[in-house]
Amino acid sequence: MGNINQLSKPQFPEMDPLFNAHYSQLTDTVNSLIGYNGQINLVNHLSLAGKRIMNVGEPIDPTDALSSGIAQSKYSVQVLAPQLEANSKTGLKSMRRVNDKNQREQSSSWLNDLMSSVPSANLIFPIITNGASVQVVIPASLFTWADGSTIMLISRTDLLSKPAQFAISTISSVGNVVTVVTTAPSGLAAGQAATITGVTPASFNGTFGLTSVTLPDTFTYQLDLGTLSGSGGSVLLNSVYYYAVQKRDPTVHLLGPFPSDTMQNRLQANFDGFQIVAVVVITNNGGQVSLSGGGGSPIVGSPTAGSFF
Repeated sequence: MGNINQLSKPQFPEMDPLFNAHYSQLTDTVNSLIGYNGQINLVNHLSLAGKRIMNVGEPIDPTDALSSGIAQSKYSVQVLAPQLEANSKTGLKSMRRVNDKNQREQSSSWLNDLMSSVPSANLIFPIITNGASVQVVIPASLFTWADGSTIMLISRTDLLSKPAQFAISTISSVGNVVTVVTTAPSGLAAGQAATITGVTPASFNGTFGLTSVTLPDTFTYQLDLGTLSGSGGSVLLNSVYYYAVQKRDPTVHLLGPFPSDTMQNRLQANFDGFQIVAVVVITNNGGQVSLSGGGGSPIVGSPTAGSFF
């Protein structure tokens, strides 16, 4: 559309005054739509039926229209990419530059809920005193988390019962399978560990993982003795207790007893933000100092595979 001249408001003296008033209103409306009366204000939406709006000026106010040319020259990926590079002087304020020594953090917030690891997880040692029951003391200790934060743990004292033992009714082996029948149901399950002691001959004795439990009073374990029968003796059970802490909580929690110290049992104790800080192994003879220790430590000498963490 070319330029349109502004319309004037001639008066027609010979015409009816209502005609002159109406003509004046039409003149004002046309001049307003053309733009001679200032900013054009629309009272309804503008539809161009697929036509373009051309020659848009550079925007100034937040509500101004933006042409594709201005958008491409100022805000396109090609224009902004160099400004977002790690070495750019105009990089994002929240961005951490990996190659900038001044921006490296000693610890980050994403580590806040991570568990501790060796050697921090090994530094709390239970104090075991044997008697009719087993007294276990977890001393007050400063514990360090993975992000470097620390917490002073509250000391804890427990009196723990010794596990049961069961007299052996019969014990015999065929090939590499030993079958044990106890005088009462032992409550053992396959995969658990039990200690055989006092059997004659002594070749049956030791601590073994059970391969099967066929009856409440009958179980098997593997030991290559050929065909052999034994007599006497007892089955000793282990009780394994885990002491664990939870993030931002100074309380030491007692978990157990577990029948043996296995990977599955340790994983069960390390749930929902818990971290094992000490392990205590108790047999019918009392607390076993040599098999107990810091939570992350391998339990050296344990027959139940304690070296998991």
